[in-house]
Amino acid sequence: MADWQSLDPEAAREAEKYENPIPSRELILQHLAERGSPASREQLVEEFGLTTEDQFEALRRRLRAMERDAQLIYTRRGTYAPVDKLDLILGRISGHRDGFGFLVP
Repeated sequence: MADWQSLDPEAAREAEKYENPIPSRELILQHLAERGSPASREQLVEEFGLTTEDQFEALRRRLRAMERDAQLIYTRRGTYAPVDKLDLILGRISGHRDGFGFLVP
Protein backbone atom coordinates (compact mmCIF):
# COMPACT_ATOMS: atom_id res chain seq x y z
CA MET A 1 0.00 0.00 0.00
CA ALA A 2 2.94 2.29 -0.59
CA ASP A 3 0.83 4.35 -3.03
CA TRP A 4 -1.64 5.46 -0.38
CA GLN A 5 -2.40 8.77 -2.11
CA SER A 6 -4.31 7.05 -4.92
CA LEU A 7 -6.48 5.26 -2.32
CA ASP A 8 -7.06 8.23 -0.02
CA PRO A 9 -10.37 10.03 -0.70
CA GLU A 10 -9.00 13.07 1.14
CA ALA A 11 -5.55 13.18 -0.51
CA ALA A 12 -6.23 16.51 -2.24
CA ARG A 13 -7.31 18.12 1.05
CA GLU A 14 -4.20 16.78 2.79
CA ALA A 15 -1.95 18.08 0.00
CA GLU A 16 -3.52 21.54 0.31
CA LYS A 17 -3.17 21.71 4.07
CA TYR A 18 0.28 20.20 4.53
CA GLU A 19 3.61 20.57 2.79
CA ASN A 20 4.41 16.90 3.39
CA PRO A 21 1.01 15.10 3.37
CA ILE A 22 0.28 11.86 5.20
CA PRO A 23 -2.73 9.51 5.08
CA SER A 24 -6.00 11.08 6.21
CA ARG A 25 -7.93 9.99 9.28
CA GLU A 26 -10.48 8.34 7.00
CA LEU A 27 -7.84 6.25 5.21
CA ILE A 28 -6.19 5.21 8.49
CA LEU A 29 -9.55 4.02 9.88
CA GLN A 30 -10.38 2.23 6.63
CA HIS A 31 -6.96 0.57 6.52
CA LEU A 32 -7.19 -0.66 10.12
CA ALA A 33 -10.70 -2.03 9.50
CA GLU A 34 -9.57 -3.88 6.35
CA ARG A 35 -6.44 -5.12 8.10
CA GLY A 36 -8.56 -6.89 10.67
CA SER A 37 -6.09 -6.48 13.52
CA PRO A 38 -4.56 -3.57 15.45
CA ALA A 39 -1.32 -2.09 14.11
CA SER A 40 1.61 -0.31 15.71
CA ARG A 41 2.79 3.07 14.46
CA GLU A 42 5.85 1.40 12.94
CA GLN A 43 3.65 -1.07 11.05
CA LEU A 44 1.51 1.77 9.71
CA VAL A 45 4.62 3.68 8.60
CA GLU A 46 5.80 0.61 6.70
CA GLU A 47 2.38 -0.24 5.24
CA PHE A 48 1.77 3.32 4.02
CA GLY A 49 5.32 3.64 2.70
CA LEU A 50 6.18 6.81 4.63
CA THR A 51 9.86 7.66 4.33
CA THR A 52 10.77 11.00 5.92
CA GLU A 53 11.12 11.98 9.57
CA ASP A 54 8.53 14.72 8.99
CA GLN A 55 6.02 12.09 7.86
CA PHE A 56 6.82 9.88 10.87
CA GLU A 57 6.23 12.78 13.26
CA ALA A 58 3.07 13.89 11.43
CA LEU A 59 1.65 10.34 11.61
CA ARG A 60 2.49 10.16 15.33
CA ARG A 61 0.61 13.42 15.91
CA ARG A 62 -2.33 12.32 13.76
CA LEU A 63 -2.64 9.02 15.65
CA ARG A 64 -2.53 10.85 19.00
CA ALA A 65 -5.22 13.28 17.78
CA MET A 66 -7.38 10.37 16.63
CA GLU A 67 -6.89 8.76 20.04
CA ARG A 68 -7.86 12.03 21.75
CA ASP A 69 -10.98 12.31 19.57
CA ALA A 70 -12.00 8.70 20.40
CA GLN A 71 -11.54 7.42 16.85
CA LEU A 72 -8.73 5.06 17.89
CA ILE A 73 -7.66 3.35 21.07
CA TYR A 74 -4.04 2.68 22.03
CA THR A 75 -3.82 -0.88 23.36
CA ARG A 76 -1.57 -2.33 26.04
CA ARG A 77 0.41 -4.04 23.29
CA GLY A 78 1.38 -0.70 21.78
CA THR A 79 -0.99 -0.91 18.82
CA TYR A 80 -3.84 1.22 17.53
CA ALA A 81 -7.34 -0.12 16.87
CA PRO A 82 -10.56 1.56 15.72
CA VAL A 83 -12.86 2.12 18.69
CA ASP A 84 -15.97 0.94 16.84
CA LYS A 85 -14.40 -2.49 16.16
CA LEU A 86 -13.75 -3.21 19.83
CA ASP A 87 -16.33 -4.54 22.24
CA LEU A 88 -16.25 -1.60 24.66
CA ILE A 89 -18.81 0.11 26.84
CA LEU A 90 -18.52 3.89 26.83
CA GLY A 91 -19.18 5.71 30.07
CA ARG A 92 -17.78 7.56 33.05
CA ILE A 93 -16.26 6.06 36.15
CA SER A 94 -17.92 7.18 39.37
CA GLY A 95 -15.56 6.57 42.27
CA HIS A 96 -16.53 6.17 45.90
CA ARG A 97 -14.36 7.31 48.80
CA ASP A 98 -14.30 3.73 50.16
CA GLY A 99 -12.31 2.65 47.11
CA PHE A 100 -14.88 1.13 44.78
CA GLY A 101 -16.40 2.58 41.65
CA PHE A 102 -19.07 2.17 39.02
CA LEU A 103 -19.27 2.62 35.27
CA VAL A 104 -22.05 5.08 34.47
CA PRO A 105 -23.09 4.67 30.78
